[in-house]
Amino acid sequence: MAIVGLIAGTSLAAGPTEGDPSAPAAVPAGKSAESGTAEGGRAGSDADASAVIRCEGQVQRPRNSTHVPGTVNVVVTVSCSAPVPEITTRAALYKNGQLVNQSALRTQHNTRTAQNNAAVQCSPGNYRGRMYFKVVFPPGYQPPTSSTNGLGQEVALSC
Repeated sequence: MAIVGLIAGTSLAAGPTEGDPSAPAAVPAGKSAESGTAEGGRAGSDADASAVIRCEGQVQRPRNSTHVPGTVNVVVTVSCSAPVPEITTRAALYKNGQLVNQSALRTQHNTRTAQNNAAVQCSPGNYRGRMYFKVVFPPGYQPPTSSTNGLGQEVALSC
């Protein structure tokens, strides 16, 4: 399972440019950047932990579906430490390094959690999931929005 995250909270630094998953994270002085992490701040707040919202995305291992026999699916989830106005997710499924299916963008409102999935007819091969997610933080948080991508673990499946 791969984990990626976004943080809005304690500094006034800008996060990655929306839609540019390769943009580097802005990090307050004295901290190190982690892959897939963006940090920002709440305008006018002191640097206290209660002003921080952390959102973490997970790409689950692709698996043979128990809901739709004969298919392989991957589920992606996002969990935030506090409610946010919007979380948008997309799940993608790769077989032997090639994109075989991706979900539509799914936006969930006024929530701490979100999920999406992608599925494809099963044929033996190596499958891997990928996720994209974007969070719209509450008014006063900087950055106001942030997005990232994550790639999951590759697994061999034989239908």
